[in-house]
Amino acid sequence: MKKLSIAAVSLLAIFASTNVLAANDHTGFYVGGSLGQLKAKSGDSESGIGFGAYGGYNFNEWFGLEANMFLSGDLGDSYTDIGAGTFAITPKFTYQIDDTFSVYGKVGIASIAVVKRPNYFRNEDFTGFGWAYGVGVNASVTENLNIRLGYDFVTGEVDSEYSNGLQNADMDISNFALGMHYQF
Repeated sequence: MKKLSIAAVSLLAIFASTNVLAANDHTGFYVGGSLGQLKAKSGDSESGIGFGAYGGYNFNEWFGLEANMFLSGDLGDSYTDIGAGTFAITPKFTYQIDDTFSVYGKVGIASIAVVKRPNYFRNEDFTGFGWAYGVGVNASVTENLNIRLGYDFVTGEVDSEYSNGLQNADMDISNFALGMHYQF
């Protein structure tokens, strides 16, 4: 986590020092991916690498709609495999600090899926819906290429068709990630 933060700050500093002087257009479609630290919590807290994909449309300089999906690597131990993921659709509100930097916040709805597979037992799938929240900073590297450092948090209730202990459990999934996207 500390290495990811240091890398993100270093990249932002490099890109800020090589700022493009032309005015960037921050409206229209964008699509990108991210890599970060994902944490899933329902009683016990598990963390690991998170992979994400996002895209959206900015209607103007301050308002857009975004779809965001992130998935975890294996969050379990040597006895249990655990995987988690979310898909969220959110309105996104942006404040342009200058032509290069902006900050954003978003709130919306999300679906949650967690798969748990203990050794020698069948998979247990937990699914549900909840709320998604996110904040971050965006830096325009070129007219079309952007990097961003963001924190997304999804909370909701998940349930399973099986009754192996956790039926109707509260689930929190957070993702701190460095992303890069292309603005069309």
